[in-house]
Amino acid sequence: MASVVAGVLGVDRVGMDDSFYDFGGTSLQAISLCVRLEKATGRAIEPVDVLEYDVLCDLVLLLSQAPEGGRG
Repeated sequence: MASVVAGVLGVDRVGMDDSFYDFGGTSLQAISLCVRLEKATGRAIEPVDVLEYDVLCDLVLLLSQAPEGGRG
């Protein structure tokens, strides 16, 4: 997941304690991140989740609890 987040944000690395906002993350990047994470994991989250759970470790936990199979 860290590599997906880093790719969306255009940085080399993102650590588990880094915030989406630390790298200047935008709402458009949050949308892109949701799409890429769903493709990579088969689990769907919403852009508002990325903005609310902005620290990577929190986002990983949220995504691990998301239902499998995406949005339908």
